[in-house]
Amino acid sequence: MEISELLQMTLTGVNLGLMYALIAVGLTLIFGVMRIIQYAHGEMFMLGAFILYYWNALLGFPYWIGILVSALIIFIFGAFVQRILFKPLLGKNILNSLAVSLGLVLIISSSGLIVFGTTVKGIPSVVSGGKLLGGVYFSYERILITCFTIVIIACLWFFLQKTRTGMAMRAVSEDSEIAALQGVQTERINYIAFGFGSALAAIAGCLMGTLLSIVPTMGFIATIKAFMIVILGGLGSVIGAVIGGLILGMIDSVVTTTIAADVAIIASFVVIFFVLVFKPSGLFGQQWD
Repeated sequence: MEISELLQMTLTGVNLGLMYALIAVGLTLIFGVMRIIQYAHGEMFMLGAFILYYWNALLGFPYWIGILVSALIIFIFGAFVQRILFKPLLGKNILNSLAVSLGLVLIISSSGLIVFGTTVKGIPSVVSGGKLLGGVYFSYERILITCFTIVIIACLWFFLQKTRTGMAMRAVSEDSEIAALQGVQTERINYIAFGFGSALAAIAGCLMGTLLSIVPTMGFIATIKAFMIVILGGLGSVIGAVIGGLILGMIDSVVTTTIAADVAIIASFVVIFFVLVFKPSGLFGQQWD
């Protein structure tokens, strides 16, 4: 294998991995704060992509504003879903949330097939062209999306580490009862965490929908990837979600290019199994009750 091929696969892997990380970070935020399994997370990813499609491709409105609009709509929708469906399940058996979220998957995906149709759609490229350097092709679109994803992750880090709401979310994640005793409005934090996690999935859907195609069933694969990443990185760990996303992105890029996509899926699970044998809580996770 030539150096140029390896660099090309690395660039693609980083690009994929960062977008995977956005989906997984949203999922791990929801679990970390609320201790519920949100299996319909991929449906938020799918809805985000379709909102941008109708905003940009059909209505012709600006692409970047469309991403913000998509994130805002899914944030509100996520907070609504948390209030109606998941709030009554807090503190109860975690399998209850799994059952509810599976039902939500069927409702949203079936509605998506009816509303959006089965035709494969695509979001227009935000920028075209690229540059060939040393045998490596740098797509302007992929570079722009990669940089945008890095900015989103950096803003997320700042939000969690430096803002009052972010610190309150971390406090609730550590111990909701003690956080409530310290004056944290845990109910409000739950709304924000669920909405924020859903919005991150929507942003990832917008970005991946720009590079790939979008269909109403795309949420299933996104959910599987998100759960693989949070298991690999560790439930409740944002850093673990980012690192796990990059690892799976590199595996997908390298193995798919050199062998086949089906083998890449197998390789991803082998890596996860290997990690869990030596560290059952994941790379950066902790044991949960």
